[in-house]
Amino acid sequence: MWRWIILLIVLSVAMGCQQQECKKPATGKPINPNGDSELALLMRDMFLESDSLKRLVEEGKQLSGLRKYQEIHSAIPTDSTVRGPVFDAFAQNYIASIKALEASDSASIFNFNHMVDQCMNCHTEFCPGPKKRIKKLYIR
Repeated sequence: MWRWIILLIVLSVAMGCQQQECKKPATGKPINPNGDSELALLMRDMFLESDSLKRLVEEGKQLSGLRKYQEIHSAIPTDSTVRGPVFDAFAQNYIASIKALEASDSASIFNFNHMVDQCMNCHTEFCPGPKKRIKKLYIR
């Protein structure tokens, strides 16, 4: 269990809410020249955890101790106009999908893909850049 936690912490810098798909430059500079917002960093962490969960679901392993990402409601976005009732509804749906995934009797491909759907739904409305990367999370 600890190795997964360590892996998630180490890998927690891969995805953010940018207008273009994010790629870490070879120079090690931040992806956003104006700095990364709390929400962008949180979303990168969410992507990394989801990528790790995908492997566990594919292996049929039981999931527990998932982060619920309640801070999605308070993390400061890059663009302050993002915050509002529509964003909050998408965030709540995402959190509910995480809870459903964890409550599954077994590692449910359906519930995992439903969680990814919640990411795609929000990124269709806000910040579409990461959608190409998020699509890679789906389990076929």
